[in-house]
Amino acid sequence: MAASSLRCIAFAHKRISEEDQEHDMEQKKIEEDGVNIKMITGDNVFTAKAIATECGILSFDQDMSGAVVEGIEFRNYTPEERMVKVDKIRVVARSSPFDKLLMVECLKRKIHVLAVTGDGTNDPSTLKEADGTEVAKESSVIVILDDNFASVATILRWGRCVYNNIQKFIQFQLTVNVATLVINSVAAVSAGRAGSMHNAIESTA
Repeated sequence: MAASSLRCIAFAHKRISEEDQEHDMEQKKIEEDGVNIKMITGDNVFTAKAIATECGILSFDQDMSGAVVEGIEFRNYTPEERMVKVDKIRVVARSSPFDKLLMVECLKRKIHVLAVTGDGTNDPSTLKEADGTEVAKESSVIVILDDNFASVATILRWGRCVYNNIQKFIQFQLTVNVATLVINSVAAVSAGRAGSMHNAIESTA
């Protein structure tokens, strides 16, 4: 700090609990698994940036140009611009409920699977448009019973496991059924030909 002509007037540190460390590891792992986390908030852009950085949604070691926009800016994009920029946007500040719904609709048009969380009275419409999660149970496909981010990672892990198992089961069933059908068809054709030849021999005799 002194080398940057700054004067240090305070220094602080804190112990990180195992739970916080697990949270950070889950955050990193879920992003490595291809999950893109977006935050849509009514807070001003400075507060939104600070919270998103603290949560790991924004990172200084990545190109964050265009990652933070305000709701009115996002709303005023043309449909084509919105579709191009929506993947890179990580934080929408000063947003309205309509911005959340607009974001979900854009991502669904790009064939993304979405999970949306919300705690406001205006969130059910967005939850219905998405593919799952919390708050309005009748509006959701999946309900998370706690507010722990690790639960999202657990749901993702189990969901992918179940999906992969279903794929393997269908592949196995198709393979077995096709093989059985081919064998039965060949057997039926062979038996039919053998019967015809036997009748022909009897007729000749």
